[in-house]
Amino acid sequence: MNFIDQPRLHLSMFCMLFLWIRCYSNDGNTGDLVGSISIEVPGGTPGSPYYKIVSPSLKGQPVFRGLVDSVEDTNISFSRVPDLLDPTTLSNPFKPGMLACKQARANSILDPDGNLTVVSLTPTYAGLNYQVTPEVVVDLPTEGNHTGFNYDVAQVEAKLDGSGQITSFDVLNAGRGYSFPPKVTIEGGPHYLRVADLDSNHTGKFFRITSNSEANVIVDNNLSESVGSIFTPNSPVEIFKAWTLGSLFGYDSTSFNEGNDSVADYVYILKSSGQDGTPNDFVPYFHDGTAWRAVSDINNDYGDVVIPPDEGMIIARRSNLPLDLVLSGTVRTQGTFIELPEVSQRALINNPFGLDIMLSDLIPPTSLTQSYANLSGWLANESQELADNVMILNQGVWETFWHDGTNMGITEKAYATARAGSGIGGSLSQQDISMASGSISHMTNPNLGTNITVTSVGHGLRNGFMVKVEGATGYKTDDNKIQVDEDGNNVLSGEGLLIESAANGSFLVTNCTSNTFELDGKSGNCDFYDDGNAFWSTGSSGAGYSSDTMVSFVGGGGSGGKGVAKVDSGTITSILITDPGAGYVEAPNLLIHSGGWNRMGAGRSPSNDFTVPAGSGILLLRNHTSGIAARVSIRNPLK
Repeated sequence: MNFIDQPRLHLSMFCMLFLWIRCYSNDGNTGDLVGSISIEVPGGTPGSPYYKIVSPSLKGQPVFRGLVDSVEDTNISFSRVPDLLDPTTLSNPFKPGMLACKQARANSILDPDGNLTVVSLTPTYAGLNYQVTPEVVVDLPTEGNHTGFNYDVAQVEAKLDGSGQITSFDVLNAGRGYSFPPKVTIEGGPHYLRVADLDSNHTGKFFRITSNSEANVIVDNNLSESVGSIFTPNSPVEIFKAWTLGSLFGYDSTSFNEGNDSVADYVYILKSSGQDGTPNDFVPYFHDGTAWRAVSDINNDYGDVVIPPDEGMIIARRSNLPLDLVLSGTVRTQGTFIELPEVSQRALINNPFGLDIMLSDLIPPTSLTQSYANLSGWLANESQELADNVMILNQGVWETFWHDGTNMGITEKAYATARAGSGIGGSLSQQDISMASGSISHMTNPNLGTNITVTSVGHGLRNGFMVKVEGATGYKTDDNKIQVDEDGNNVLSGEGLLIESAANGSFLVTNCTSNTFELDGKSGNCDFYDDGNAFWSTGSSGAGYSSDTMVSFVGGGGSGGKGVAKVDSGTITSILITDPGAGYVEAPNLLIHSGGWNRMGAGRSPSNDFTVPAGSGILLLRNHTSGIAARVSIRNPLK
């Protein structure tokens, strides 16, 4: 049975106008994290599957980093780069067609006589649109050692026909030390180009590569943007390989329930084009034990269906056993772009940040609009039927959220700090929250191994908070704590080189008294100079708030902690804990959400928010009747 027809999912909502979007990282080539996440999908049945949105984010690290040379329309040129074997020689950065072809696959066969060598490769998929012969990489041997007699890496060369497909392989070196057939990786496959210029307003935008030559790539510009203003000369870019159904879950076998289309698990992927607003926009795929098939076409192999960066999928678990799904990839640590299409399109997107976040953090106030004249904004309205909607799949049931326009005027985001829970079982109490600041009148300059002591009269801090120190300066000292000039010569007190203090930064507070506290693990580098600019803070009250909003506590080993930030005259004046949670043995991150989100059937409340787990996603529905294709930005709540 098609998941669209399941009444318990309330999927009549799919007949509404939807939104097709893609997320784009905003952290350039710094800060990305590579890892894996385990997602449990509860068991279901063929007649009543369990549904869950999942996504792996990016596929590993970038395969290329370089600088743009020039741009003409959607054709982006790159300068030649130093050759890996001979850095004095410049080489073209790409092999023609290798960034946009369909990747070939093959299995290795060992010598039947037990010599632990590779005797041949059998093509399982010939690939498509190869322009030059791809490199073939055979995994390392499993026996012997790198210098021993029984260890030698096999070398294989592919043979290409005139139609751009691999017909056979020549084993140049059978290798030695293979106790079982090694994995074979053949060059090629779909790729995406990402803006990596940290100083650009376009940092993090992705464009799929449709073709490439030795020094050029042509990208798909579905929004008709000015590619020349996005990829400027000498700006850095990255190229990532795209996930496919097969590369993500397995080509020949998977962890899913396999079989025919009546019993196998389904993976639903939203069409990237040709949507008509019906359930047919979601294409179900399944693995029959040998290859990926479409329910509508069980004869062809669909293992090369591309999964765009940050788009989600719906897993339909049709076996009664739970599925532990492990997804690997690269997640963002900075902000992200969301691509909004014109009205009547729809899409699934993932949580791109690799951590549990709140719905209110996915779309910031700066991206909201209440004006139909703003064609590119996310429409907020008190009416759910008029506002753009967010659908979250919660334990197999779709829940609907929308923004009513509350706190759209935020001009400065508030923040606060929490420490480890001091209550029973690591629960949080009011004394575990701080949103304060103060001036610094003095700092000590201790030797290595002794903490800096900060003097701030009546600071009110407690041990265990993280405090941020800014603006502290002092006279540079040597190892003997004698002031020195810029040449390192000893000088009289007050005549040393004025430098930034080592105390600037964020540190754990310890050994608090009524007027002093220590910066844990930080020793001094200068004698403090009191110019009135040094201060500490654990938070800021923000500006532009119009209504109370929700607070959540993430990390620290605990869960369940919630609170409400109270607003007066546009600023947050206090935070009240509404649920102390438990298990906060370390300091959690305190997140003050922008608020304004409403959940259908729950009424208006500052607590109307929802956790979007890492590795999951949401479905966006656009009701903006004049909405056009555009991009809006979202931010990592911990940045």
